[in-house]
Amino acid sequence: MENTDAHGPAAKVVDRLWRAYAPFQRGRSTDRDLTAMLAILLLAGFIDSADDPGEEVVKPWSRAVAEARTGYPPLRDLNNALLLASRHDRFPVLASWNPEKVFAGDGGADDLPWVADFLTALRQPPAAEAGLTAVSELLMERYVAESAARTGEYYTPREVTRLVAESLSPQTGDRVLDPACGTGGFLAAAAQYVAEQGHGGGASFEGYAMDHRNPHLAMLNLALHGVDRPLVRASDPGSMFRSPGSGMADFVLCNPPFNQRVPGLEHHDWPFGQPPESNANFAWIQLAWARLSEKGKAALVMPPGAASAPGREAEIRKELLAGGALLAVVALPADLFSHTAIPVHLWILARDKSRHVPVGETESVLFIDASRLGTQSPRQARVLGPSDRDRISNRFRTWLRAPHSTPDEPGFSRTVPYEEILENDGCPLDPKLYVVPDREPPRAALDTRRLLDELMTQAESTAAATGRLCKSFDRSERVARDETQAPRVPLRRVLEDAAEGLPEAPALLLAGPSGSLIRADHYVDDGGVPVVMPKDLTGSGFSTAGIRCISERQARGLERFRLRPGDLVLARRGELGRAAVVREEQHGWVCGTGCFLLRPPAGLDPDYFAAYLRGPEARTWLEAHSTGSMKMKTISLGVLGDLPVVLPGLATQRAIAGTMARLDAHERLLREQLDLTRRIRRDALNGGIIPAP
Repeated sequence: MENTDAHGPAAKVVDRLWRAYAPFQRGRSTDRDLTAMLAILLLAGFIDSADDPGEEVVKPWSRAVAEARTGYPPLRDLNNALLLASRHDRFPVLASWNPEKVFAGDGGADDLPWVADFLTALRQPPAAEAGLTAVSELLMERYVAESAARTGEYYTPREVTRLVAESLSPQTGDRVLDPACGTGGFLAAAAQYVAEQGHGGGASFEGYAMDHRNPHLAMLNLALHGVDRPLVRASDPGSMFRSPGSGMADFVLCNPPFNQRVPGLEHHDWPFGQPPESNANFAWIQLAWARLSEKGKAALVMPPGAASAPGREAEIRKELLAGGALLAVVALPADLFSHTAIPVHLWILARDKSRHVPVGETESVLFIDASRLGTQSPRQARVLGPSDRDRISNRFRTWLRAPHSTPDEPGFSRTVPYEEILENDGCPLDPKLYVVPDREPPRAALDTRRLLDELMTQAESTAAATGRLCKSFDRSERVARDETQAPRVPLRRVLEDAAEGLPEAPALLLAGPSGSLIRADHYVDDGGVPVVMPKDLTGSGFSTAGIRCISERQARGLERFRLRPGDLVLARRGELGRAAVVREEQHGWVCGTGCFLLRPPAGLDPDYFAAYLRGPEARTWLEAHSTGSMKMKTISLGVLGDLPVVLPGLATQRAIAGTMARLDAHERLLREQLDLTRRIRRDALNGGIIPAP
């Protein structure tokens, strides 16, 4: 591998070349400058290394060098030298090369005013001794980092292209395609990797440039990396998607334009689903897959949003899994690109996954979180060094040999089965969702985890309660099914009929004591007998949080208002329909002002009647027959006596009451779950997930 160290010979040459070029950047268009630089490097390398470049090529080149030393514009002679060299059978660029696209046709000094100084800096001492491939790589990086020209939008950092080549390992004879090649970085890295393996030639490289200014730049870059007669064609996304190709590429490497709007996508035949017109990310993914041969693999740089985008993109991700197209997703660090801090993902695909992993081990994906790798100097892009690239590429290649037996690396990589991915809404493919952290979670996260475990326990209890509720409901429905249509009987009539039939167990309905019987000065602060007011009635019982008491002596004077088990206490004002059944715990309490006391007859189950009062039919009737304001509605004892009661048989009443009790208990469980869920939400954003400040 040629030396591209920051302090190596190539770096020193590039630093000298940049000092010669930089003063000429301002006040002019610099779009053609990088192409011209690489053309000069390629021409210099050809002149110096060719056995017989030809006198007709050497003469204009020598004149250009001499002119540059005197400060005279050498453009005309450089143009002639490049034109003549392009016709030489050993020149590494195809004969169709048009040098007029590189240097100005008239040789005017205003076109490329920096060329004289650049050429002089190049020849003293010759850059060829530092390695023109290394010089060209560092020069492109310097240009992207420090130039205002738009080439940076189409330049993929050398460390990323090198990582992809090392991970996919192209070999001699392979066909390599980049359908959005930009400056040709992926193809150049693949060519360099093949050469470093010590194999002979034979690999083919095909590129398409979406920016029509880039084909010449990409061809020069490839030629400087040893690709003989490279051919890069200008194209556009619409044309590429209309002609997906015949699937003949062994490798597709690509950093396509992100989130690009491309009209007309609905007219194409997509293997995994139609991508939205507003975003072509998944059109590029499917194009890459369609171009692969049966043994082929592809690697695409994708924005992180593609891993979790909803809608059609989510459906396409599911189809990619189902079709066995996805091998791995790698999360790369932020700040790799000179002009943006946005991190990227690397998606690695296979045309036929079974050709790359052992039989029976195809239904999993390798996720690598490399977002913390690399080094970064102040105000510089982050760099993935050789050890970082080796760690990623070695993990991927090892995984291909044995996905199931390759151990996970906490904080770095994990093998995830399809089932786990599909369990998550939208089939997200972000490695951060799957790779287990290698650090101990903070205390707040541990507390939140404990609450989640508690929530799981509650959910299990709720699930069991749901099962019991369903059985109770079925039992009630079976009992009620045997009933004829249940009559609606006024409550007063129910009490009167019961009194006639069972005089030994008289029913009772009365209003609570007046304010003169329980005055404010009768209440005591400590101990005593509780007095039930409307505010003390809950949906399924009594609340003691704010209940007030009177003395036992005072309570003995209110004996007819004291509660017995089986009684009901009903609200006569405020929220109508509230009622609670008295249990042993409330025995001896006093029905207070603002409530009714009902001692139901034997034919009326108290729990059924309490549930009926809380139901919509009874509440609607009570609201319609109430008096008072909207905020404080009231019913009288006479009105309550007229309340129509749906009165099925006692067995049906008790079955329904049992079901309503289970519903009340179920509601309490759900409210507890809701309260705990809200606490978890609060804690998750206060150190549980997001670290607290």
